[in-house]
Amino acid sequence: MRTPVGARGLLAGAVIVLAGCATAPPAPPREYVWPLPPETPRIRYVESFSSSEHYGAGRRNWLRDAVLGPDGRKLERMVKPYAATTDRQGRLYVTDTGIGAVWVFDPEQKQVRFLGNEGPVRLATPSGVAVDERGVVFVADTKLDRVVGFDQAGKVVLAIGQADEFYSPAGLAVDPRSGYLYVADSGRHKIRVYETVGGRFLFEFGRRGTGPGEFNFPTHLAFHRGRLYVTDTMNFRVQVFTPDGTFVRRYGEMGDRFGQLARPKGVGVDSEGHVYVVDAAFGNFQIFNGEGELLLFVGRTGREPGEFWLPAGLHIDGRDRIYVVDQYNRRVQVFQYLGGADVARAAKAGQQETSK
Repeated sequence: MRTPVGARGLLAGAVIVLAGCATAPPAPPREYVWPLPPETPRIRYVESFSSSEHYGAGRRNWLRDAVLGPDGRKLERMVKPYAATTDRQGRLYVTDTGIGAVWVFDPEQKQVRFLGNEGPVRLATPSGVAVDERGVVFVADTKLDRVVGFDQAGKVVLAIGQADEFYSPAGLAVDPRSGYLYVADSGRHKIRVYETVGGRFLFEFGRRGTGPGEFNFPTHLAFHRGRLYVTDTMNFRVQVFTPDGTFVRRYGEMGDRFGQLARPKGVGVDSEGHVYVVDAAFGNFQIFNGEGELLLFVGRTGREPGEFWLPAGLHIDGRDRIYVVDQYNRRVQVFQYLGGADVARAAKAGQQETSK
């Protein structure tokens, strides 16, 4: 049977299109690394967390998902995340002051759930978050002036904060050696320490001022190898202490040059002792060595991977993954500190990217 001329033209066009597709596979996704090649990359972007559909829901219906979310459930998105931490099982916990709850991203179960949004004790403005060895999730609430502990089922197992005990508690950290809970009592410019079982108050240190061991609105905390790192936000620095509150050293000073700080927020330390400090004003995080010298900064204001809009909390897990709470972009960005073979692989990938 003869094929009409028009049909022959269409078939020929289809063949050309298909041939073009066969010879031009889609380009691989871009890999974001810092610093850029030819320098050896030290930081690599991994992924972002932003909604209840993070782990997907199988076959998708875009119209249903846009309205209801995966499987007909309501689609939840981050509103105003503030701080983040992880536990030994790799679960990610993110406080969200916009919805008054804690996001729980569980990679093993491939599910997203919430803490503190139902039951007899409901969170109002959750800020700091920390997890102890038992898996109890401690959350500071700046509006309730309390610290609440939840088990993995969402049941309240501890509540700390009698009348006038706190004034805007913010950052939290658990000392892995003693198991004590450290609370940045931001409005009273001090650090208070409690037992995680029973919530008994132990001691406190700090007062308002600018000298060593004094604070002006401490906001974020992190423990690393027997040292407590405190972001002393309105003194534009990070102070380091022994667990009993003895001052050790400080990082940063007020200014707008590299290595200086304008609005420091989250703080963390990687396995090699590098100190990471988020700066909300600069829209980046800076990395210092043990002597306080600036090694690298990552980020600028924007919406792309590695760009931020008023970032807040930061957490580094046992695998050197760096979680940065990108507050006004309503997400948590995850990066990897590179070392050894990871550096070589990232460098090769970066060279391939620049050669395109």
